[in-house]
Amino acid sequence: EDFRAPFREEIRRGGLNFQDRARWLQSLSKGGKHGKLYGELAASAIANIEKTFAASDAVRMKAAADAIVAARRAFVLGVGINHALAESFAYLADMALENVRAIPRNGNLAIDDIARAGPEDVLLAMTFKPYRTEVVDAVDCARAQGATIIGISDSPASPIVAGSEHGFVVQTETPQFFTSTFATGALLEALMAFVIADASTDVIAKIEQFHERRHALGIYRD
Repeated sequence: EDFRAPFREEIRRGGLNFQDRARWLQSLSKGGKHGKLYGELAASAIANIEKTFAASDAVRMKAAADAIVAARRAFVLGVGINHALAESFAYLADMALENVRAIPRNGNLAIDDIARAGPEDVLLAMTFKPYRTEVVDAVDCARAQGATIIGISDSPASPIVAGSEHGFVVQTETPQFFTSTFATGALLEALMAFVIADASTDVIAKIEQFHERRHALGIYRD
């Protein structure tokens, strides 16, 4: 256990790569430490969410939400494990708004999807260490074209947060071998709630129609 302690601390500080983290997890399995791992996973998930919300506030969240609502088009960019988060955000937004889309689309490069982005548009992008080149390049391109950037990353110095109109730093620490997305998902849920709160009053009717149609088509079961 004394040998594992500095290794565990290195994982929390992000100083080890994915392969090293996986090796550490397997060492816990061989040592019968699953219960301890379970507790550390739960503790890190809760702490990540608490620290992330403590680092922001309602004013900043509302400003980012207002930008999305007012945009001609709002692009939500995530690749790898973040692509599912981008898709989820766009899916929820589509119930009430018509201007939000997740990128990259199938077969496309992210930089192609924002080729026509301009001052009337918003790019919400997320990436975490090691930062994905295609996300950074897309942010740089959109910024050069005058689009508003909402950057979500793990450091104020991240290339997609630094210099952005709206930047959010989320905590990603975990004993798991890959980057934790709990705090990112929670932040995006909060941002979506602010988007709906700040949208025009007809979003209520749109959301109601969305679900009524699904009930009529038998998509839902009560």
